[in-house]
Amino acid sequence: MFRGEPRTPVGLPPPRDHTRRMSTAPQNDTSPPPASPRAAPWRVLRADDDLRLLAAQRLVERNAKGDTMVAAKRFLAVAQAHRIDLKNMWASVAPDGARVRHVCLATAGAGRTLMLFTSSPADEDDAKELSSVIDHACANTDGAALAQALLEPGDDLILSAMLSAGFSRIADLAYLKRPNAPRPPRAPAPPELPEGVRLHRWRKGDDHRLLQALDRTYEDTLDCPQLCALRDTRDVLDSHRATGVFDAAYWWIITENDRPEGAMLFNPCPAQQHVELVYLGLSPRLRGRAIAAPLLDFALASIAHKRREPTVTCAVDTANAPALRLYDRAGFEPFGRRIALVRKIG
Repeated sequence: MFRGEPRTPVGLPPPRDHTRRMSTAPQNDTSPPPASPRAAPWRVLRADDDLRLLAAQRLVERNAKGDTMVAAKRFLAVAQAHRIDLKNMWASVAPDGARVRHVCLATAGAGRTLMLFTSSPADEDDAKELSSVIDHACANTDGAALAQALLEPGDDLILSAMLSAGFSRIADLAYLKRPNAPRPPRAPAPPELPEGVRLHRWRKGDDHRLLQALDRTYEDTLDCPQLCALRDTRDVLDSHRATGVFDAAYWWIITENDRPEGAMLFNPCPAQQHVELVYLGLSPRLRGRAIAAPLLDFALASIAHKRREPTVTCAVDTANAPALRLYDRAGFEPFGRRIALVRKIG
């Protein structure tokens, strides 16, 4: 599972799918124009109250249906209603200040993360300009350790801008879902596991054991391995807990001889009408021992017994062939793809 995958606050434009205290950096920071024979001069500014509506219009125009100004006003209203901080929205602006050329919004999330949303460039010169706006958004934040973005396949120019701004492409993610099964008449029996291997429901005070389990599952992982060196595990855990609605009934630690060796974490997302598999991982000691399938079957049956959301979802690195086989066996089917990018900041 993509560790600590951010979620899109309500009202932000898809598909950079998937948020609140921002920097008080100076509002008139400027940058020189890139060397381009055909590009007009531009400055990068924080999109404060005077620029915010125009910046929002540029941000939503790609996905807006109908009048983009109406869509921008709706976006700002929804952001205010949901207390989404827009102070870290930056824009490149024409010399007369009357036209917003490109926009990057960085929203703060759990686990000291930023999630980035951008306008769409028209060509490579545009992408270079957008890259400067992205760099400003990443450089003018307090407290964040990692910036992230999720792009649609085909967003080649945004990808180019992100890479130029110091982001790394860490994974192509497959988004999977399966129907939540009909409610069974009784709670499922515990899974049959090898001798010495046990499944424990998370309890208050167990975070230290869960952190140990997570660290061990990252050893030689096939799931976004580049993330291992970029995030503190405690930040990852904070992101996991902030996904949807935390419910300890669906968080488990797997041990072998009382040593934490794996984790399986689900969070209900009632507003989106699904339960999300936030993370499933085993340490090298438990891999290849036919443990993951009975664990997943037990968790899905437990969810079906108590939860009424119609679907269960997850996201997985497409390079993680064992995980893809596991989810296929459990009835998950793909419904989307995203390109995951990260940049270490702070």
